[in-house]
Amino acid sequence: MQNSVPSNWPYSEYSEYVQTSLHAWHIQRLGKSGGKKILFIHGTGSSCHTWSNTVEYLLDEFEVLLVDLPGHGFSKIPTPNQSSLQSVFNGLMELIKKISFLPDLIVGHSAGAAIAVLLSEKIQSKNGVICINAAFGEFPGLAGVMFPIFAKIIAVVPFSSDILAGMSRNKERTEKLIANTGSKITRDRLRHYKLLFLKPNHVKGTLKLMAEWNLSEFLNNLKNCNSNINFLVGNLDKTVPISVSKKWSRILPRTSYHEISGAGHLLHEEKPYEVSQIILNHLQDT
Repeated sequence: MQNSVPSNWPYSEYSEYVQTSLHAWHIQRLGKSGGKKILFIHGTGSSCHTWSNTVEYLLDEFEVLLVDLPGHGFSKIPTPNQSSLQSVFNGLMELIKKISFLPDLIVGHSAGAAIAVLLSEKIQSKNGVICINAAFGEFPGLAGVMFPIFAKIIAVVPFSSDILAGMSRNKERTEKLIANTGSKITRDRLRHYKLLFLKPNHVKGTLKLMAEWNLSEFLNNLKNCNSNINFLVGNLDKTVPISVSKKWSRILPRTSYHEISGAGHLLHEEKPYEVSQIILNHLQDT
């Protein structure tokens, strides 16, 4: 099976596949059955592996759900227009109902933070949301026009994802891609990304999400959000300016803001223990 999970993938023994009406999800459900439930949503180009070290500190007390976004990791590439923010949100709502996992807290990274907020508002999660390096902005100027167009072209051109995946066989390209986020991760964690970027379906799924992602409506409505949001940022993030989270933490009525020194966009992979403790403190305070 093309999307089968390697035995050495983090928490592969908990991997399962769940079909909803428009998506086929790879998920991992683990931790203490009956404990408070935490849903983790990764960002663009990543997969549920990104949370493995963070949740390690939480499994004795909480039940955790990790999901691969559509087309990412080991989830299948959906049909056209099903990688948009609204479609992914709808699909996740259907998923958590189907598997009876109503989260008390939702943790979202980068683009996953927008999904986390929408879910929290819809289900009125008891403990709100933690948004890590939240991508609550759009590309400025010409890039805002051209990048989605470029992503759309690449996503539909035959064999383009195979070519791009083949380029990733050069290990320096993957290392440079991660370094450009401002993060320094271990060799073991870097190997996970190398494996992902060698998968044509993961590359195509990532480009498809980029092509269909539109935050305009979300950002227009965000000022009306009433969820308890903890903005968590790495001060070295080169992907999303920390000013984005600072700005929204001042605008929204129920927020807190934490900045961690010496970490970039993949903050939770660089500082998993620190992030786990922030999660614990947030659960105690909300």
